[in-house]
Amino acid sequence: MPENNLNPFPKLGVKVLKEGILDYVQTEDRKFIRYGFWDKGSKGSVIILPGRSEYIEKYNSVIEAFLERDYSVVCLDWRGQGLSQRPLGRTDIGHVKSFFEYQIDLETVIKELESKLSNKPKILFAQSMGGTIGLRHLLRNSGFKCAIFSGPLWGLPVSDFTISILIPIFNLAISLGFGLMTYPFKTDGFYLHHRPFEKNLLTSNFSVYQQMKENLLIDPRLGLGPPTLNWLVTLYSEIKKLSKMPPPDIPHLTLFGENDRVVSKEAILARMARTPKGDIHITPSALHEIFMETKDIQKEVWQKVDTFLESSLHTVEQKNQIVFKEDKIDKASS
Repeated sequence: MPENNLNPFPKLGVKVLKEGILDYVQTEDRKFIRYGFWDKGSKGSVIILPGRSEYIEKYNSVIEAFLERDYSVVCLDWRGQGLSQRPLGRTDIGHVKSFFEYQIDLETVIKELESKLSNKPKILFAQSMGGTIGLRHLLRNSGFKCAIFSGPLWGLPVSDFTISILIPIFNLAISLGFGLMTYPFKTDGFYLHHRPFEKNLLTSNFSVYQQMKENLLIDPRLGLGPPTLNWLVTLYSEIKKLSKMPPPDIPHLTLFGENDRVVSKEAILARMARTPKGDIHITPSALHEIFMETKDIQKEVWQKVDTFLESSLHTVEQKNQIVFKEDKIDKASS
């Protein structure tokens, strides 16, 4: 059983999708990671990688949309957020020692469900920080047939000059024992608690934003405060390393909002410009979380996703048929 009486179910009032399972799996470094699995689809299995501070139930509408399209779905809470184990036992700050810890979380969940995922094409769906983690995973492992990135965190939305000043200061503070200090330098609750809808950077859908706020009021365990200096430095290190690496060798679609101010749009465009197997779509008027935007925006992005998946999985199916035929010919001639 998980330590500290962890419970995979949020408090009553937070919507939990039925016909799936919520459970924990323990990583090699002894952290309990919560995951959800809806094993209903025949077309493939979508593995959803949430962003920083997010949790499974926030993706209910995305999960339902994939289930309606005949895909199975996996989603997880990263260590330190949602209802996964909090290594520091705190919700007011977000912290990891290294971004590689997230790779451990993802690979542990995939391994746990391997027997149920192995007979279907695997599709990666990554939002924001999930895009950082997902890109690294694709460059380390094969097995995914295609990927969808939504507002991926492949660069910080600040100037190189600002970064050149802040990172050395943060590293100095960490060396002096202040790695758990947060930036901004105060913890005044969750972003959603003090940011009015009119000034939020996530979505222009009022009802969705209100639901996000209500979930945290009902169950504050789902929330997460600002990141620590150590988290920011290790994020920057990971982004810098990934920027020098080649693109994934699978079809992938990258979407982001025209008005996204959470991630660097320039970094996304720069990476996609050197990606022969990648398509890009900039969604007009959208903020950061395009799959939780207004109905018109959601309709547009899902049309892009449907077209991309139909094309990508059809191509994979054709290749498999060719390999199968060639294998039969080889056996017949031997």
